[in-house]
Amino acid sequence: MTANPIRPVIPSVQPHPRAVIATSAAAARPRGPLPLARLTERPAGTLRFGLATIDMNGRVADAALFRALGWTIDTRLHMQTCADLVVVVADEHGVFRLRPPGHVRIPATARHWCRLDLGARVLLAADPVNGLLVVHPPAVLEELVGGLLNARFRDGAA
Repeated sequence: MTANPIRPVIPSVQPHPRAVIATSAAAARPRGPLPLARLTERPAGTLRFGLATIDMNGRVADAALFRALGWTIDTRLHMQTCADLVVVVADEHGVFRLRPPGHVRIPATARHWCRLDLGARVLLAADPVNGLLVVHPPAVLEELVGGLLNARFRDGAA
């Protein structure tokens, strides 16, 4: 049986066409971050706040805030971190849910990323107009309130 042998597949040593594109002047410009969704204008006084303790299972609860957001048990939620904050929004394709009796479980990776320890007290800020809940860790509160106190009471002025 005399058949032509199959030639081996050997990758080319020439640069890939994408490498040529990447070195062009247009591609050399630095790209900024992806655009974020724009929030609608929120009338003053529409934010709702609450304090919660992260329980031993990484959950937070505030029934009044969840009601203000229109969330009910088994509402599907999408959660992501943004800087040192955890942002939660209702999303029909979300992998998280508001669980009975009204807890939102923050995954361990998000808690570690935002330095949220079990037992920590956090500020929950609900924006019903835009349908989002923001979990503020103690370090962020320290920075915000500390800066405000320094500005207000600097040099003994009240």
